[in-house]
Amino acid sequence: MSLPTHVTGMDTENYAGLSDLLQSLSGHLNKDGVLKSTEKDVTQAEENLEKAKYSYLQQHVLHHELHEMMIDKEISQQERAADSQTGKFNDALRECVSTAEACSYLHPRSTGEGDQTATLLGLTEEDLLNANPNMKKIAVLQQHFIPQLEGRLQQKCEEVASCHYTSSTDSDQLSFAKATRLPDILKEECTKLAEEKGNSRLDKAHITKQTWSLYHALTEALDILEELITKHRMNIQAEKDSVTTDLLGARCHATQLKMRVFRAQLHCDIYRPEAVAALKQIRSHLTRKIEDKESELSYLGQSLQSYQAIGMGFEELALEYEQLQKALTNKKWALTKLKQSMADETANDWEEG
Repeated sequence: MSLPTHVTGMDTENYAGLSDLLQSLSGHLNKDGVLKSTEKDVTQAEENLEKAKYSYLQQHVLHHELHEMMIDKEISQQERAADSQTGKFNDALRECVSTAEACSYLHPRSTGEGDQTATLLGLTEEDLLNANPNMKKIAVLQQHFIPQLEGRLQQKCEEVASCHYTSSTDSDQLSFAKATRLPDILKEECTKLAEEKGNSRLDKAHITKQTWSLYHALTEALDILEELITKHRMNIQAEKDSVTTDLLGARCHATQLKMRVFRAQLHCDIYRPEAVAALKQIRSHLTRKIEDKESELSYLGQSLQSYQAIGMGFEELALEYEQLQKALTNKKWALTKLKQSMADETANDWEEG
C-alpha cells in the first residue's frame, strides 16, 4: 500500500473492507490523493509549457540581440563611414526586421462568417512580405548576419560563464562548452541550494529544540543547585551558631571573672589594714551603744509596765506615759538602725574574709 494513510490495527479489525479499499485506491491515486491520469495530464501540460517558454525565450533573446546588433552597427556607421555594400546589408536587415515585426501585429481574428478572418487594415502576411523586396534575399542576409549574431551570443555566454568560473583559464572552445552547460549546472546548483536551505531549516529547528531542552535542563540543574546550597548553608549556619554560642558563653564567663576580680580589687583598695582597724573600733563603739540602748529600753519598758499596773489616772502620769512611749519608739528606731549597720559591717567582713 503506497498511500500515506494513518490506519491502525484496530481500524482494520473494525472495518473489514478498509484495507481492500485502500489497496484498490492506491492503483488510481498518487501519494497526494490526485488521480494518476490527472497527474499525467498535469505533467504533460507542464512539459509543454516548459517547451513553449524555452522557445519563447530563445526567440526573445535572438530578437533582442538582433536589435542590439543593429543599434551597434548604426552607431559604428555614424562614427566612421562604412562601404556601400555593408550599408546595403544593414538597411536590408533593418527592413526585414521591421516587416517581421509588422507581421506579428496583424493578429488575424474570425469574422463569424464561415472560415473568413479579418486582420489589421485588411493586410495579410503575404502582402507585407511581397512589399519588401529584400525578403527575396533572406538567405543571403542570413548567411551574412547569422555568424555575427552567433559570435555575439557566444561572447555573451562566455562572459556570463566567466562570472561563474572565475578562476578559469581554458581555451575558447572549452569556455564555450562550459557556457553551453551553464544552465544545467546552475539548475543543479539551485536544486542543491534548495536542498541545503531545507537542511538548514531542519538543522535550525533541531538546534532550537535542542536549545530549549538544554535550557530546561539547565533550569532544573540551577534549581537543584540552589536547593543544595540552601541546605548546605543551613547546616553551616547551625554549626556557626553553635560556635558563636560557645564563644559568647566563654566571653560572658571571662567578663564575670573580670567583674569578680574588679570587685575584689575594689574591696582591697577600700578595706586597707588601717581602714579595717578603724572599722573594728567603730564596731566596738556601736556595740556598746547598742548595749546601752538595750538596757535603757529594758528600763523604760519596765517603768511603763509598772505605770500601767498601778493604773494612775493623773494627767501628769498620762503625759509621762506619752513621753515614755515616744522615747521608747525612738529607742527602738535607733536600735534597729544600729543593728542594721552592724549586720552590714559583718557581711562586709565575711566577704573580705
